Amino acid sequence: MSRVLFVDVELMEKLSQLTSAAADYCYQCGTCTAACPFNLLDQKIINPRKIVRSAQLGIPYTDDSLWLCSTCGLCEVKCPWSIRIPDVVRGFRQISVEKRMLPSKFEEILWMIYEDGTAFPGSSIERGSWTEGLGVKDASKEKVDVLLYVGCAVSFDKRLQKIARSLVRILKNMGVDVGVLGRAEKCCGDLVYNVGEEAFLEELVTQNTESFNKTGANTIITISPHSAYMFKKIYPKYGLKIPALHNIEYISQIVDEGKLKLDGRLDLEVTIHDPCYLGRYLKIYEEPRKILSNISGIKISEMKNVKENAVCCGSGGGRHFLDIHGERLSHRRVLEAAETGANTLIASCPFCIQNFEDSVKTKRLNMNVRDVVEILDMCMKGV
Repeated sequence: MSRVLFVDVELMEKLSQLTSAAADYCYQCGTCTAACPFNLLDQKIINPRKIVRSAQLGIPYTDDSLWLCSTCGLCEVKCPWSIRIPDVVRGFRQISVEKRMLPSKFEEILWMIYEDGTAFPGSSIERGSWTEGLGVKDASKEKVDVLLYVGCAVSFDKRLQKIARSLVRILKNMGVDVGVLGRAEKCCGDLVYNVGEEAFLEELVTQNTESFNKTGANTIITISPHSAYMFKKIYPKYGLKIPALHNIEYISQIVDEGKLKLDGRLDLEVTIHDPCYLGRYLKIYEEPRKILSNISGIKISEMKNVKENAVCCGSGGGRHFLDIHGERLSHRRVLEAAETGANTLIASCPFCIQNFEDSVKTKRLNMNVRDVVEILDMCMKGV
């Protein structure tokens, strides 16, 4: 017996409002489903075409695959009408959250953020411990010109803390008056936004905006593209007026002004991964290439899929916190990087670096994974 589906006009109107009618122009060509990187792994776990069609018809979408989407945006790039499919996914998620129909892991993480300000294991008391010996200002106690927002992953992960230390050394070398909030810093809300918990998002963003304003900073710099996207595109809706930049944007401007002297030489062949939120969401593609091109000895060998066609590492949209079995997108990406012959894979995103380093080990590749600022730091130290 065939299943009868009833159109929910109220749901249809609510989704249209939540997503600014993102699904209206879809004519169901299926390009999005064919382009989904997770389906390229032959897992066939996500059907963007069906998700968008459900929104058009006002049919509830409760399939578990709703929570497996990394919101990477490749489907939107490939769509003939550039339909904002990740927005439709978030719309359905928001409705599910309102009905308390979300994975238990996300509920657990949301409570962690609410109670201790972080989505990662660790106490907020230790959030600024990585700054020891760097002489960086505590922006919660004194005025700074540039506020470095570090983020949860970088604050607590020993490997990722190296990126923050490199960035601080570079900024101080350029004479930038920079500070961090340390234990007063809270989660940027990327997970809260992508899960669809709107009420908590407003509360968290309001608290963070007040903390940022108290620093007197004229600019906010981030390490994660996810944080940069939040501060650029989401926070202004709640009142944030301080300009926010990803560190790649900030350093690129300094290079243009001739204030960053890169006299060292590094004989490296590198290949550059374009993180989803840095590239497709923020359109930052040329800046990391320009910065690295200014270092003597660096050779850039591009992968097959770059810039807007880059393949996701698999961690966005909350996927980073879920236990998912099977082949990983990061495995495929590092193998593509290895095909270039480069000995170093560059990625300016903490999630990407974590995934790629795991995949390099799993695939037993002779390849280093670095952030752009780590390469700059090496150059300035003459390593």
